[in-house]
Amino acid sequence: MAITLITGPANAGKAELIMEGVRAHLARGEEPLLVVPTRADVEYYLRELAGEQAAIGVRVERFAGLLGETVARARVGRPLLGALARERLLEALAAGDDPLLQGLSRRGFTRALSELVAELQIRRVSAGRLVRALESWGAADGSGPARAGLGRLFGDYHVALRRLGRLDAEQRAVLALDALRERPALWGRMPVLLYGFDDFTTLQLDTIETLGRVVDADVTVSLPYEPGRTAFAGRARTFQTLAPLAERHRPLQARGEHYAPHARRALGQLERALFEPDAARVAAGAAMQLLEGGGERAELELVAHEISALLEQGTAAEEIAVLVRPAGTSLELLEEVFSAGAVPFTAQRKRPFGDAPTGRALLGLLRCVPGLHSVPASGELGDLLAWLRAPGLLEHPSLADALELGARRAGLQSAAQARELWQSRHWHLDVIDQLEQAQRRGPAALLDRAARELYWLFCAPRRSAAEVLGVEERDEASALAAGRRALAELRELARTAPQLAPASAGELAELLDGIEFRSGASPQVGAVAVLDPLELRARRVSVLFVCGLQEGVFPARARPQPLLGEEDRRRLAEVSGLRLGEPEDLLAAERYLLYAALSRPQQRLILSWHAADDEGQPTSRSLFVDDVCDLFEEDLLGERKRRPLGAVDDLPAASAPIAAVEGSTQPLREERLLAELAARPWSASSLEKRIDCPVAWFVERMLRPERFEPDPEPLARGALAHAALKDTLEELRRESGSARITRGTLVRARELLGEALEANEAGHPLSVAPERRAAVRRRLVADLERYLAVAAESESPLEPSELELGFGFSGEDDRGEASSLPALELGGGITLRGRIDRIDVAPGGEAVVYDYKGKDPPAAARWIKDGKVQVALYMRAVEELLGRPVIGGFYQPLTGSDLRARGVLDGDAGIELECVTNDVREQAEVRELLAEALATARTAAEHALSGALDPRPATCAWKGGCMYPTICRCER
Repeated sequence: MAITLITGPANAGKAELIMEGVRAHLARGEEPLLVVPTRADVEYYLRELAGEQAAIGVRVERFAGLLGETVARARVGRPLLGALARERLLEALAAGDDPLLQGLSRRGFTRALSELVAELQIRRVSAGRLVRALESWGAADGSGPARAGLGRLFGDYHVALRRLGRLDAEQRAVLALDALRERPALWGRMPVLLYGFDDFTTLQLDTIETLGRVVDADVTVSLPYEPGRTAFAGRARTFQTLAPLAERHRPLQARGEHYAPHARRALGQLERALFEPDAARVAAGAAMQLLEGGGERAELELVAHEISALLEQGTAAEEIAVLVRPAGTSLELLEEVFSAGAVPFTAQRKRPFGDAPTGRALLGLLRCVPGLHSVPASGELGDLLAWLRAPGLLEHPSLADALELGARRAGLQSAAQARELWQSRHWHLDVIDQLEQAQRRGPAALLDRAARELYWLFCAPRRSAAEVLGVEERDEASALAAGRRALAELRELARTAPQLAPASAGELAELLDGIEFRSGASPQVGAVAVLDPLELRARRVSVLFVCGLQEGVFPARARPQPLLGEEDRRRLAEVSGLRLGEPEDLLAAERYLLYAALSRPQQRLILSWHAADDEGQPTSRSLFVDDVCDLFEEDLLGERKRRPLGAVDDLPAASAPIAAVEGSTQPLREERLLAELAARPWSASSLEKRIDCPVAWFVERMLRPERFEPDPEPLARGALAHAALKDTLEELRRESGSARITRGTLVRARELLGEALEANEAGHPLSVAPERRAAVRRRLVADLERYLAVAAESESPLEPSELELGFGFSGEDDRGEASSLPALELGGGITLRGRIDRIDVAPGGEAVVYDYKGKDPPAAARWIKDGKVQVALYMRAVEELLGRPVIGGFYQPLTGSDLRARGVLDGDAGIELECVTNDVREQAEVRELLAEALATARTAAEHALSGALDPRPATCAWKGGCMYPTICRCER
């Protein structure tokens, strides 16, 4: 027995030969091990073998499974130190006295250290040899022993492993291979077949050599390679390494039967001539297509459109694959576009532990736990909510929504504050206390408790269900498995080296936040597979899309090594003779990867790119696109499909946006709602909102969604200003007999204003941010004192008679104060209620209405046009409800550069007030304005009672635009 090497181009039939080998081993009563690159390949070949009724007796594994088999057969018994535990150990070792290593630790190079350690272990470099090599390098460069710190760290790492009684993964694999070299009989007679790999790592090559040359197992290796081809230059080194080891070499020739007849010429040309100089051009036909999007979204929308067309034509979804690289295509955006286009798909990718609901809930819970020695919890409001919103945790999830609403409106930001609010409303959150108690008992107790909570969170929505997990739940199961593995590693570390385990819940949360889990189901029937190019090497598809062909993405840019880069390794080898891994030719490797990908489709190949990002910044397409176009006639590039940046037309029906125009919103028809509306008094502000936009009025005044954010500071400021001015004037009247501000009472009025602000601020907090309250209060005090000074200088002949007068409220008004005035009848059964800020009365009994505004009050000339009818309606209310003749009404600004009131004054009444000249009108004009305002208000109310809901985006929001586009769906 020995190594059999099978080589040939991508379409040479290597897979068929490998499967024949599997069948031959089974026929001889052997149990072969088939090794493939990815989990998806494992599932694919298990299904293939099951279809041939040959699955029994065959094991299909990834290379990690083969290494696990060598460890088991070599009987390497020392326990394994996991990757997370190794990083903790290296981080602790790097935090010593060496300045170089301290810098590395601070810059977050722990993972880089871990990768370097793994490489040294695989190459069997001892700590002593590394120290000597680094010292030689330092001496040659005149830097002394400074570089030796890295070698000492490697030596300390080995000492720590022995003290812990552990092996890391690479060390264990190397020891297993060495044991098999010493005792080949330990392996037995299991044959090994490797298919789908286009390259092998140093450890993998060591494994192949050990099993095939030393152990003398029957090893068959399939390697895509064809001598003299530019596309295979990146795999020449691997071939030259394996060729001397192989006892049998079977080079295969290219075959064309894999391709559909109509695509054989074009796709065969691509496989045979890609990257070859002076290749003849052929017609692409229907087998090749190019797509160019103006932006990334536009590109993906083109792809989704083409896939939808293929599905409609009868192509099975599982026969379509989409290749993307995360650097060139946002998977989140792809999911959004494909979902909108009703394209069924599966996409596997690594995601942070916190992306899964279970992981997010555990991280949030851990961050809510106070630290040791009375250190406050580091968690924020979102952390507590993430835990409370874990599926199945609360019987009524709306309780968490109510907590968020209350906390945000109160400006609570920390988890501790939110917890106090929760416990004041509901029950005590004992789990946080239990985790805190476990934390005090030590790392082991904390990790045990965290593992229990993780498992409980996963089981919470499935209690007593006994259900098989669906496809959509596999991400949760994957996150659970990743979390439990990490906690088990740390628990073992806590047992053997407690000083390396996380001491607090917050530290544990930080560690778990760095782990990842594999998301997305494996390629399955009825779904398009979204894959990385490396995941489509061991099987074929009918139609292939290669997306995101951008410069710097495909081919990818070189990623420099953070430790011992290319130049450092070259210098180290020159000075000391220690040769570490040589960097590969990245361009050659990328060329092969593209060749391998483009050889997979059997019927059709589509390449796509985008000309700009979604911000409009130009991007360059990959030069590989030009390499492909050089093989075909020029019309391939010229006839590419294009989609402009930001386009919304010509999309699949499922992804077309739903637009509406004025008048298109369905009217209200619910009789109970309309009856309730007819019986309810209107407010002036509600009528003004209805005039601005009926849809916005419906959302804000009928649906009345509670806001998650606190009241805006201008609104809180206005409420406090109203209350303070009312108390100031009332107290001034009680003390002096008059509420009028004069030069003589200005000083006392300011004193009373300060007292009123202090008394009312608790009920009207100016800001939920404590650090802002003082500044906002100072500005409010300055504005109100300035207003009092302006009022004193005006020497108004009017006396403030009514302050904050309410009418139309049954029993108590909206502030809990007694209200005896009825509602104002507007006609047709429509009534009005409200609160008038101030009514000033002349000596003859005539009244003037004032309504406080922040700034920029509307002039009377624009009241009807802009729908500002509040003061006009309040003027009518004073006439009807108090029986006083009303000669004017004004909006009084309380801030801004111009504090002059704006409104209307009856010039025929004989009362002189300081106001803008244009606001003084004849009595007939004033009466006409009031009548027109009343008619405008009544028309708006009648329109509402009819159920009409016409959107008005021109006046909905400030300066135009729709306030609620997801509800209104109005496009203007």
